[in-house]
Amino acid sequence: MQQTKGHALEIRLCAYIDGELGDAEKTELEALLARDEDAKALFEKLKAGSAFGNTAFEDFLHDPVPLALVRQIKQGSGINPKVERVTIAAANVSRVRVWPRVMAASMALVLLGGTAGYIVGTTTGLSEPTKLASARNWLDDIADYHRIYSRQKERLVEVPASEAPVIETWLASSVGVPFTIPNLTGKGLNFEGARLLVASGRPVAQLVYRNADGDVFAICFLKDSDSPQSDRFSESIRDDLGMVSWQRGGASFVVVGPSANPGLHDLAEAVSTTI
Repeated sequence: MQQTKGHALEIRLCAYIDGELGDAEKTELEALLARDEDAKALFEKLKAGSAFGNTAFEDFLHDPVPLALVRQIKQGSGINPKVERVTIAAANVSRVRVWPRVMAASMALVLLGGTAGYIVGTTTGLSEPTKLASARNWLDDIADYHRIYSRQKERLVEVPASEAPVIETWLASSVGVPFTIPNLTGKGLNFEGARLLVASGRPVAQLVYRNADGDVFAICFLKDSDSPQSDRFSESIRDDLGMVSWQRGGASFVVVGPSANPGLHDLAEAVSTTI
């Protein structure tokens, strides 16, 4: 436990928020907060600022990681990207508990300069964490679907590959995007069938493939005339899934597969020329 007697009230209150004070000093501060309205107001602002910092840092930890970085790690150093990601995340999480003390130190320095030590709490307000949270998009929904359906053994698809002509007619009319089912046997993938999904309130076609190891890959697309049309590939990672997306012809496409697979970009290029 820390001893903060003699330090600025802001630092003592931050240590109290962190739960790092002994019982005697904790009781002393609680008595102060009960009788001193100014101290109580300062405590509430510091608590709001600490919550804001923790939420912002947590959002940062969950931002998508570029798939190209994972591929470089796998190909260049021989490190398992899944292990690397877990290790880095664990190291960063252990630092979250340090955040309030860093904030307290910065507040003390600001106070010495003659300005308020709780700028974060007063300028951002309690609604700020909501603004910082990354808005979900259709790729987040697709990742959630893929995790669920890829584990289905008997019901992997809604319509089997044996009904390929039906799939093309059905999904093209449902989604509003004409397409041809890509033949990816040259990439070691067998077509299993298709599903109709909903992402961001819009219908999405999902073509499902599986390799010899049983790993499930998917091609998903939806009508999207609002997004900038570009054949440039965008790569990202969402936990155990790698995603390569692009826009073309008033539609958005994405290839989804295991994040450890280094060939997703090449697979996306093959799909974009044949779908």
